[in-house]
Order: sequence, then C-alpha cells, then structure tokens
Amino acid sequence: MKLKRIVTGAVALAAAVLVAGYAIIASLNVEQVAEVAKAEVKAATGRDLTVGGPVGLRISLDPSIILQDVGFANAPWGSRPQMARVKLLEIEVALLPLLTGEVVVKRLVVIEPDILLETDAQGRGNWDFAADSGPAVPPDRGGGPVNLPDVQAFRIQGGQLRLVDATAGETLRLDVTEAVGALPGDGGPRSLRLAAVYNGHPIVVEGRFSGLPALLSGAPAPVDLTLQAGGTTVVIKGVAGNLTGAASADVAVAAFGGNLAGLSPLVDSDLPPLGPFDLSSNLKVDGEDFDFSGLVLTIGGSDVTGNAALSMAGDRPMVKAALVAKLLDLADFAGDVRPAEGTADGSGKVFSDAPLPLAALQAVDGRVKLDAERLRAGGVTLEDVAATLVLKDGDLTVEPLSAKLAGGDLGGRLALTQANAPADAAAAPELALTLKGANIDFGDLLKQAAVSDGVGGELELDVDLTGKGASPHAIAADLGGHVQAVSLDGTLDNGLLSVLSAGLGDITGPLFGDSENTRLECFVSRFELEKGQAKSRALVLDTGAFAVAGRGGLDLDGEHVSLAFDTQTSQPSLASLAVPFRVVGPLADPGVVPDPIGAAIGVVGTVGDVAQTGGNLVGGAVDAVGGLIGTGPIIGHIGSDQTLCGEALAAIGRGGAQPKTSGGLADEVGDAVKGVGEGIEKGLKGLTGE
Repeated sequence: MKLKRIVTGAVALAAAVLVAGYAIIASLNVEQVAEVAKAEVKAATGRDLTVGGPVGLRISLDPSIILQDVGFANAPWGSRPQMARVKLLEIEVALLPLLTGEVVVKRLVVIEPDILLETDAQGRGNWDFAADSGPAVPPDRGGGPVNLPDVQAFRIQGGQLRLVDATAGETLRLDVTEAVGALPGDGGPRSLRLAAVYNGHPIVVEGRFSGLPALLSGAPAPVDLTLQAGGTTVVIKGVAGNLTGAASADVAVAAFGGNLAGLSPLVDSDLPPLGPFDLSSNLKVDGEDFDFSGLVLTIGGSDVTGNAALSMAGDRPMVKAALVAKLLDLADFAGDVRPAEGTADGSGKVFSDAPLPLAALQAVDGRVKLDAERLRAGGVTLEDVAATLVLKDGDLTVEPLSAKLAGGDLGGRLALTQANAPADAAAAPELALTLKGANIDFGDLLKQAAVSDGVGGELELDVDLTGKGASPHAIAADLGGHVQAVSLDGTLDNGLLSVLSAGLGDITGPLFGDSENTRLECFVSRFELEKGQAKSRALVLDTGAFAVAGRGGLDLDGEHVSLAFDTQTSQPSLASLAVPFRVVGPLADPGVVPDPIGAAIGVVGTVGDVAQTGGNLVGGAVDAVGGLIGTGPIIGHIGSDQTLCGEALAAIGRGGAQPKTSGGLADEVGDAVKGVGEGIEKGLKGLTGE
C-alpha cells in the first residue's frame, strides 16, 4: 500500500471540507450557511454534506465558522454511508486572500474525526470524486479556482483514520491522540507534533515542515522531522515535495534504537529483533526510485557501509547494493533470543524447525555485493570475504564466494532454489552448498572453534551437499553428498595425544620423549551423506606411534551420533593398553565412553541403523578402509609396509596405499623406547596391581 494513496485521499477530503468553509464564509449569511455549504460541496464533489448541529459564525477580518456533527458521503460502492464524520469542525480563514481565490486557514480545529479511505476491487479510491460527478474543484468566484488551502495552525483531538485496500486485502489504522501545528511569528516552517497509535503501535512525530501546499507541489520544501516508535528514533532532514505524485526528496535519514523491531510499525512488517543498531544515510527519492548513499549501519559489534538503491517500479521491489564491512558477526543478526549452548534455538536441537523466510525471499529481487574484512560465524572467523548475493523470483544464489579461513583459501557457492514453493506445497526449496578449502591452518581452526589448541598442520576441505526442506532441520534430514577433510604432515600436542590414548599418558609418555609435540602423519575424514544419514568412509588420525581409526555415522534427522574408535600403538608391549572408545549421544552434546574390552570393535560389525540410540552403537556404515575397524584390531597396519594414512587416502580417491617411509617418527620412537624399559615395566605392574 503506497503512502501517496493516504496523502492523496486525505488531501482530497480536506479540500472538500474546506470548500464548505469557503462557501459559508463567502456568503456571510448565517441563516443560510448550512444550505450554501451543502450546495457548494455537492457541486464540487458530487457528494452530500450533512450538518447535524447548530452553525456558529464569527465575522471579522479573520472570520470563522463552527460546524457540528458534520458528515461527508462515501462513494456509492463504499462499505459505509459516510466517508467522513466530524464531531466538531472550526475553520478560521483570512478574508483578504479569498478575493484572489486563495484559501489561507489561520486556524483549524477538528474534534474526533472518523475518516475512512478505501479502495474497491478495481483499485478505485473513494476520494476519486471525478468518478462521481466531475473534477473535485470549487466553482469559480471571479478570482480563479481556490488553491489548496494553506493551513497555518491546526489542532486535531481524538479521532481515527483508516485505509482499507480491497486489492491487497490490507487495512491500516491511525488513532490520533493529538495533532498540533503552528506557524511561527517569523513566518518560517510550521511546527508539528503528532501523538497517535498506528496499527496498535504508539508513535510520536515532532519537527517542522513547510506546509501542505509546499509539500504537495513539485518544488522541494524543507522538512525536519523526528519520529519515535517502539524505542526507535528516526530523524529526517532535508527537502521533499510532490508527495501525491512522482514524489521527490533529498534528505538525510538517521535511525537508532535498542531493537530493530521497533521500526516494524513504520514499515508495516515484522522486523527481526536485532540491536542495538544505528543507521544513517543520504536518501534521494525520484518517483518510485530510492537511492541510498553514504550508508552506515552498526548492529551490535558489526558494521556495514556502502551504497544501495531500491526501485518500486517493477512487479516486485528491486534492491541493488555494494556493501563493505570491517566486521560482520552473524551472532549480531540472531536476535535477542540466545539459544542454549550447542543448539540452534534453545530447544536442545542443533538444527531449528523454524520455517525459512521463504515469503520474504519472494517479496523482493536484488543483487548485493559484499566485501568484509572479517566475518564471524559461531567460533570461526573468515577474513577477506567477497560474496555476491543474487535474489530473483525467490531463488537465492551466493556466487562467487571466497574467503580466507585460518590462513588458507576457501571458495564455493550456495544456492537456495524454491522451485515453485510455497505455491506448490509438494515442491520444497532445495539448498546446494559447495566449498573447497586449501592450506587451512588446522590447529588455528580448531582453536577458533574452541575444540583444541594442540594440533598444527594444513587442512584441505571438500564439501558438496544438497538437501530439500522448508526449515534447517528438514534440509539436514534430507542432506546428500559428502564432507571431506584431509591434513598431512602436521603436529599433535602430546597432552592431547595422551587424552586420545584413553588416559594412558603415564605409560605412553616415554614413547614421545621430551618433545612437547609429536608429528601428525595424517588426519583423514570423509562422511558420505544420503537422506540425512552421514556414514564414515574414512576416519583416521595417525602419528606413526599412535593411531585412532573410527567408523560409524551421524543421524542428522534424529540428531544422534554413533561412532566407534579403535586406538593402537606401534609398541607391541603396550598394544593391549590401547583402549577403544565410543562417541555416542545427541548431536548437540555427545559423550565419550571408553571401551576397554573392545566392545566397540564388535559392535561396528553388526547390521543396524545409524539412528539407533539404544544398544546397537554403530551399524550400517560401510567403511572403505578395509580392516581398519570391524574385523579386528588395526595394530597390524602400524609399522607395516603400508600406512593407515595411505589406506585412508586411497579410500577417498587420493591414490593407493603408499609404503611407509624409513626413518622419521618410527626411528624417533625406537630411540625414545631405549632406556625406558624400567619405567614401562613399572607402569604395567601398577595397572595389574602387582
């Protein structure tokens, strides 16, 4: 619903009512003023004017008239007989300007107006008097037609204004508490104060403007207004004109508040509860085109600058923008609700069931180019982010997408294709995500995610996922594709390694010598996904002296983890002490359970469903790394002619099993073992109670 409909209707109605005052005062016949007013309004608008109460008239150089119980007829097709009702109307008019056909209202008082502006199914407005009886202009009085009244001072007390648009099925309502305007003694801009309730939301408008005739003319007129609603303040300062036609404006706009949702009553839409925020921009309006330059926005700790343009001329609004940010923290755009740790919405679930804003995506088209020095998502920070977002007919594409992640390069593409949804309920929107990463500092990434600060090395990342659904949970439950991560020739903190060895640090410590770090030969992980079931194809961490290999999967629909791991060492004397363990439980908070009797190894060979949360720990996951887990221990692979890393890489299509190189960590381990026999023996006796 366009603002100029409201302004046009209100102006037309005001002109019609003031015609009555003009006609009455021009006649200066108190005995016949009511009948003259009715005739003049009928001639000008084709509508009937009724005056139910007594008429008061004061004759002077500034004559005034008081009308009570005034009614103005609605269009023949209107939803009620009267377009407007006013309990009391007082008009004081400057007499001399009337001689030239100019109406200058020195004072206007309106008590409890009830005004209905409405359109029919064909889009006709009930203020379109020409459709009833010709142009809505007053008759010629010898000095030319009466121009639009210049109201110098006014007071409106109580009352309501409603706008009903039958074509859009939309209703707007403004309940006025008080509206006061005055012309200062120096003849400058008029003062204005409006206290009202707009669609159930209290608003206050204060400031100065150049008068109604100036704002409705083509020439720009000064405007300086401040609006307050819902804890939000909006300031508009500049020039504007022709508000009922091809509107024009060149203004500075500033908006700030504790919560962006405070702007909802102003835009007649539910905005997200984001904040605190501060927005400023220069705005140029040319008809239905809006140009924002020098745009500066801060929300929480995030900042955005740039330029934007909005066009309302097409079938749907079109937005174009080029934006730059020093920091863009996605947590600042998550609203006031802070979900529980490890969950998306506080429900205990990682993937929210809240519907995606598909209707909002279909409401506007756009192209936005974003460059951000830093983009923070959860505990991970991307740097030098460059992305172009294109929204067309409800389909969203982010391409190209590039960034620096933990010192490495990351690139990819994201697309959300609605495919006739929600018009076709059977066609759910589809999400497609591809990411490629190289030279990513594995340790830095884990440290950012608060997982560990004891790993180093470069990581390769390969993500290719697709899924359909109208919510994040629905998409996760339908995901297909793969997620792969590979790190070669890194380092592993011995403290972390002792944790991975299920608490055997006192015994495995001598294997690593005095060094704080152990070489990480490889970390290889690949999960294949189908209908939300993620099954491991390769899951290996190998230091040469110590290895962890796993299999199993994740149920993204039920949000359950079922993974089994075998831990092995290259030292035969300690092989029996390498304890398998399990990772099981809800995806938001899984638990690690030691499995000293090797139950995990037996379980993974069973047939079942990854989604099981009961006795069967892992099942149905096909692990292509033959013999790693499920058919026996992996000790035979460590120290043999072929490495676990080679087999894992072969399983993901990165070449066949490769022979283990001589020297390196194996020799280091051998040297470390020398001279520590007594320590190992002591440790063994301690475990057996001897």
